[in-house]
Amino acid sequence: MDNNTNQEKFLQDQFSLEKLWNESNGEAGPRSFRELVLLGNKIDRAERRRHIRSVIAGVFAVAASLAAVCLATFSITRKNYAKSPLEYTQSLVAEYGQTSNITLSDGTQVHLNAGSTLLYPENFTEGKRIVFLTGEANFNVARDPERPFIVKSSHMDVRALGTMFCVQSYAGERTVRATLSEGKVEVTIPSIEKSYILEPDSQLIFSPSDREVSLARVDAKKVLGWEEGYLTFSNASFPEIASVLERRFNVSISYNAENMKRNALNVRFMPDEGLDDILGVLSLLIPGSGYKKDGDRIYWRF
Repeated sequence: MDNNTNQEKFLQDQFSLEKLWNESNGEAGPRSFRELVLLGNKIDRAERRRHIRSVIAGVFAVAASLAAVCLATFSITRKNYAKSPLEYTQSLVAEYGQTSNITLSDGTQVHLNAGSTLLYPENFTEGKRIVFLTGEANFNVARDPERPFIVKSSHMDVRALGTMFCVQSYAGERTVRATLSEGKVEVTIPSIEKSYILEPDSQLIFSPSDREVSLARVDAKKVLGWEEGYLTFSNASFPEIASVLERRFNVSISYNAENMKRNALNVRFMPDEGLDDILGVLSLLIPGSGYKKDGDRIYWRF
């Protein structure tokens, strides 16, 4: 994987977010139109700092597409836009190598993992509390029985009243996941028209390619532990681990995917373990493997 691939993943996330916006029942108002244009500009600035000129053109395309979609929506619904729960949509972006935190207007705390984007209203209106996510985030939802809290992502909706959970939905990943730490949530998968109730320390895994759902018992504290700097991998393939490391440390990892996908690893890294420490452990866990570093590029051999 190289930097261009990383940026393609990032842009794919933004297209997924745009698709979610288009499919939502909310109506865009003047403020939401402006904020989505600003989101496109923010993404553009992030890409420009990474000196990927070819990708910058794609970012402009994303911003223009978002603007066109919202302008069209606003033109149709401008008479009643004030009723939209997305009228005051804001954006929070965690670039590669960074995480971001925010407390929403209702008191809900959100911790956004690297390579993720969250769309949320400045103030929630009556009825449902809705946010849009691409990437990964931990949510500590403020209790409000009259207004369910809903996280919409590319392949699932997670509904909660007051609870703590994690949603992992990166564009291009082979699975999306919802993990519950406290309380109870309902996970709905629109593409297969099914809903599931999760109990604490349970995880739902959905594979969009084959439309399969699996439920597993997990240690939710470990799953949500990335917020404190931990990295926990359970039965994870090397490509899955590589994607996490690329986002966490803002690097690109090149490898032979065919050779590496056969490895299933169970390992946990502490917050004080850096990239070199992690790569060293992985090279020991995968017999016959090794790596070479060249700046922010890592070449893995097997």
